[in-house]
Amino acid sequence: MGASLNRSQVRSIAIPSQHGVWGFWLEPSLAALIAAPSWAGLCLVGAGLAALLLAHPLMIVVKDRGKGRRYPRTQMAERFALLYGSAAVSLLALAARFTEGDFWPILVVALPFAAMQLGYELRNANRDVTAELSGATAFSVLAPAAAVATGWTIPAALGLWAVMVIRVVVSILYVRARLRLEKGRPTNPQMVIAAHILGTIALGLLAWAQLIPWMAVIAGLVLLIRAILGVTSMRKPVPARVIGFREIAYGLMTAVLTGVGYRI
Repeated sequence: MGASLNRSQVRSIAIPSQHGVWGFWLEPSLAALIAAPSWAGLCLVGAGLAALLLAHPLMIVVKDRGKGRRYPRTQMAERFALLYGSAAVSLLALAARFTEGDFWPILVVALPFAAMQLGYELRNANRDVTAELSGATAFSVLAPAAAVATGWTIPAALGLWAVMVIRVVVSILYVRARLRLEKGRPTNPQMVIAAHILGTIALGLLAWAQLIPWMAVIAGLVLLIRAILGVTSMRKPVPARVIGFREIAYGLMTAVLTGVGYRI
C-alpha cells in the first residue's frame, strides 16, 4: 500500500508543511543550549524535535481512523508516527540518564498547551490564534526543562521560559497583523504595539529582579521597534515569505542574545 505513494506524498506526511512551527522549536532549543549546554539538554531538544515531527503523521492517522478509513497515506503516517514516537521516548530516556535536575515537572506544564493545540488541529483550526499560541507555548517549555537538567534552579529556569513565552506571543500577534495588512484586511496595530510594550516592560522587571539577563531586554526592544515599523504608516509592503524569514531571524536574534546574556 505504501509503495503507491510517490516521494512528494511521503515527504508531505513525514515533514510538517507549516514553516512557522520550526521556529517554535528552534528558538527555545537554541537559547537553552547556549545558556545551559549539556548532554541532557541536547537530548531534550532532540526529543522536542521528534515530538514536532510526530504531531503531523499522528494527526493524519487519527483523522483517517476517525472516518473509519485506512488509506495508503494512513499506513505511511503510522510508520512515521512510530518512528518519531520511538525517537522521542528514547531521547527522553537518555535525558533522564544524563540529567542533573528533575526536569519532568517542567515538561508536564507543556501537556495542557500541547493538548489544546492538538484539539484545534483535529478540528482543522490549526491556524486559529489560540492554537498557534498554545503550540508555541508548549515548545517553549524546552528551554526551562533543558536548563533544569543542567542544574539550574526553578526560578532561574522559569525566567528563561518567560523570555521565550513573551517572544512567541508578540511574534504571533505581529505576524498575523502584518499579514492581514499586506492583504488589505482590517487589523488592530495598537494592540500589537501595546503587547510589545507590555512584553518589554515585563522583561525589564524580570531583568531588574535578576531573573533574566539585560540582553533579553535589548532583544525585546528590537522586537518593539520591528513592530512599530511593521504595522504603522512606516510599513513597507513585502511578500509574506519575506515576513516569515525575517521573523525567524528575529527569533534567532532573541534566542542568541538571551543565551549569551546568561553566559556573560
